[in-house]
Amino acid sequence: MTDDTPDDKADAAGGSTPSESDDTDRTGPLGDLATAVDERRGATGDDAGTDFDDLFDREDVATVDRDRLWDRLENDDAAAPPRDEEREIREIETDGYCHQCEHFASPPTVACTREGTDILELSALGRFRVADCPVVLEDEALESQ
Repeated sequence: MTDDTPDDKADAAGGSTPSESDDTDRTGPLGDLATAVDERRGATGDDAGTDFDDLFDREDVATVDRDRLWDRLENDDAAAPPRDEEREIREIETDGYCHQCEHFASPPTVACTREGTDILELSALGRFRVADCPVVLEDEALESQ
């Protein structure tokens, strides 16, 4: 009975030792590609231990005071967007409202430029879900009278 260590198996198969091949299995679906890459690295003298830090630039950034940041996030209610429950959301025909409105953004952008009013989604062909649109709310109030 033979005690096959990984080194013995690699040598018997004519391959490299695990320390030379980074202990990776080259028998999977992309094994041929991985082997070709390994061979190219060996031919060009590239080492698996390439210093990847040389490929990136380091930038100094300001230190962030975590306590101050959390205080600001927890106490700054003005920065938090309103929740859907707090908004007047309606589904409208785009031709009757948005496409006729001076606050509709220029194509290809689909947005409302009026502060506080948002187009949330295109719910169906020719229909938008809008939030807090004063034109829609005013028409709705007039219709209910």
